[in-house]
Amino acid sequence: GVTTLEKLAKLKPTKKIRSLPEQSLTKLREQAAMQLLGRETGRLHHRLIEHPAGEPRGFAQLPPPDAGDVYFDMEGDPLHGDDGLEYLFGVHYRDGKGAFKFTPFWGHTRLAEKQAFERFMDWLDQRRRKHPGLHVYHYAAYEDTALKKLSSRHATREALLDTFLRERRLVDLYKVVRESIRASTPSYSIKDIEKFYREAREGDVQTAGASIVYYERYLETGDESLLEKIERYNEDDVVSLRLLHEWLLAQRPAEMPW
Repeated sequence: GVTTLEKLAKLKPTKKIRSLPEQSLTKLREQAAMQLLGRETGRLHHRLIEHPAGEPRGFAQLPPPDAGDVYFDMEGDPLHGDDGLEYLFGVHYRDGKGAFKFTPFWGHTRLAEKQAFERFMDWLDQRRRKHPGLHVYHYAAYEDTALKKLSSRHATREALLDTFLRERRLVDLYKVVRESIRASTPSYSIKDIEKFYREAREGDVQTAGASIVYYERYLETGDESLLEKIERYNEDDVVSLRLLHEWLLAQRPAEMPW
């Protein structure tokens, strides 16, 4: 009989739902209540989720920030060939003078995809040697999964990627957000969460789906201005990642050990 968000938000805490664990129901009810609050007030709201001390969840997954930290986002075309193409690796980072810089690694063919992957991994390895405390921040599982796929597909940089994975240098900020913040946004995509820490985006390409459409148009027309728009979208994503990381660090309880 619970058919609307409002009914779910106002469900009594003592209410039981058959076949639904109490913890899951509580999480759903609290999420609905937060979204209802945002709907009724017309403003953004969030609160922190507490976990038992020592439990590696939420903010506890954040390593100490480092000058070598890298913010990473990939663009892929699932319509390309039999198994898709990972055509753009974008990174945002501090250069030697402390200014932020963006570097793209492009590859428009299967061979170029391999070469772009190798250049990216080698660049990351060199940066790790200079900054032993660096971590690579991304949002959701796509980048982690795609890197493993590329290493296996091209039989290259397997040991290097394994080192990064074993040392837990890849940090998924989506998982940190989901386990540490209860937000009034309709989803936990970075496009929704970034409303808490930055102004609305500009530009023709606004979503991952749009980037696929633009890339397919480029393949048909050869119009390189389309690639420029995709690159700006990718850069916007990695800049947003860095701003999200800074926002999460500001929300993180000061007394929590790293």
